[in-house]
Amino acid sequence: MSFYPQPDSYRCGPFALKYALVMLGIFKHEDQIAYISGSTWWAGTDEIGLQKAAKKFNVRMKYLQSSNPNDARKMLNIELAKGRPCLLCVRNWEHWCTVVHHGRGQYVVVDSEQDKVIVIKNSEQLLRYWRFKDRDTGVISYDAYAIIPNFKTYTRAQFIPSTAKQLMSKKYNSLSLKWDQYFNDLISITRPRTKLTINAISFSEFLRRNKENIVTQVANWHGMPSYNELNNILDNMNFIAEIYDLIVPTDEEKHALIDVTSILMMYACGKYGMDPIY
Repeated sequence: MSFYPQPDSYRCGPFALKYALVMLGIFKHEDQIAYISGSTWWAGTDEIGLQKAAKKFNVRMKYLQSSNPNDARKMLNIELAKGRPCLLCVRNWEHWCTVVHHGRGQYVVVDSEQDKVIVIKNSEQLLRYWRFKDRDTGVISYDAYAIIPNFKTYTRAQFIPSTAKQLMSKKYNSLSLKWDQYFNDLISITRPRTKLTINAISFSEFLRRNKENIVTQVANWHGMPSYNELNNILDNMNFIAEIYDLIVPTDEEKHALIDVTSILMMYACGKYGMDPIY
């Protein structure tokens, strides 16, 4: 799962919906979405199939349409400002992609057709990519679907352009391929920040206080993983924690310390093995 290109030309719809769900903290495999939506190699995936899959995962698709580029851009911005990822029908309705953020004239687009699936587009680039023009009538249309959860969400990803560029860099290649594994581990240790959150610290602050001790203990206990290797894993965790704004309640800091240390030790044993100690 996570952020990687589609392996064929007909499952762009399931990939687009998958990436929209990831923004809402929902992790589903594109194969499952493709099966529910009825994707085929000869016809791809249409909006009816995607709506069926969306309903299965307790979200709905709100149709957006305009023939005016400025109006289309405005309606898209309104939905993005509400934290709703949007599926766009692009390249004359031949492809689906997902827009997850807008700010300062730039859009963060998750496009499974690209080798680096997260790309940044300005307004002109996006509108040119998005525009549908009927070859016979000349009618122009901009079509999209906002993904709206039917439940209260506490974990919405905030992908601003700078973090999107970071995730597609070589440093975070491993993280981009194992995004859901990192998130699932983190969400069992941390809590999403809410308006009522008090007496809590950010995961970044938690690492500032405890990172050196965690890395030293695990590296010395096991003997094989390097400090740098373990630091990279904690940096990956922190990257996701910042994207989803995850925090550690102050009265649970010791529990988080034990959990993170245990995860790193399991990583070390899984990668390098371990002889019985008793």
